Amino acid sequence: MVVAINQPCYLPWRGFFSLMKLADTFVFYDDVQFTSNTAKSFFSRVQLKTSRGRTWLTVPVRKAGRFGQAINEVNLLADARWAEAHCAKIRDALNAAPYVDALEPFLSKLVGRRWTRLSELTIQTTLELAAGLGIRPRTHISSEMRLPGAGSKRVLTVCRALGASTYITGHGGLRYLDHESFEAAGIAVEYVQYDLAPYPQLHGSFQPYVTVLDLMANTGEEAATHVRATTVPWREMWERSSRI
Repeated sequence: MVVAINQPCYLPWRGFFSLMKLADTFVFYDDVQFTSNTAKSFFSRVQLKTSRGRTWLTVPVRKAGRFGQAINEVNLLADARWAEAHCAKIRDALNAAPYVDALEPFLSKLVGRRWTRLSELTIQTTLELAAGLGIRPRTHISSEMRLPGAGSKRVLTVCRALGASTYITGHGGLRYLDHESFEAAGIAVEYVQYDLAPYPQLHGSFQPYVTVLDLMANTGEEAATHVRATTVPWREMWERSSRI
């Protein structure tokens, strides 16, 4: 059983879906701290490539009522016009893409309901996009699992509860995971290596870190073939990082 865990993000880049694709079970880690630091967080924003360069689509959230607010506790501002504005910017940026019309069912769902919680928005829209790419792992939401702990211990608890034999994670895990504890529990830890190979894209030089909507509009039914990744065992990843 391969398990992957990631915080829910807004209209994520294709690497997010590469991680989902590698997993038998994917966990949306929604009860960890939300950061509104726009220099670091992709929980409520994403890059869109336009004819004028890259821009950000940012979901307006209410100011945290307390320090340490979890992602699943973040409310959106009552003004729903942000969704219409985002859809307009997406259509404008991708208007010349050959498969832009394929985005319409998704965009209509984005504006078709009044979202109140950030995690509800990001999880539901990510699942819609994943299905469009043919990616359908079993999914869980960490806040609904009600498991104790924090940091590496909590991740291990989640993996054990799901019967994981392998845990795949992004590079950030190298800084805090207690890899030996996973090994003692019989769980291999591997780090995802994203495939950043270019695909046909509008507006100049290729940019890999933009919303997956860019990929879908430009490649249509071939989009799933561009969602790829490999993995590296944690010890090899550790050795690589120590040489940098």
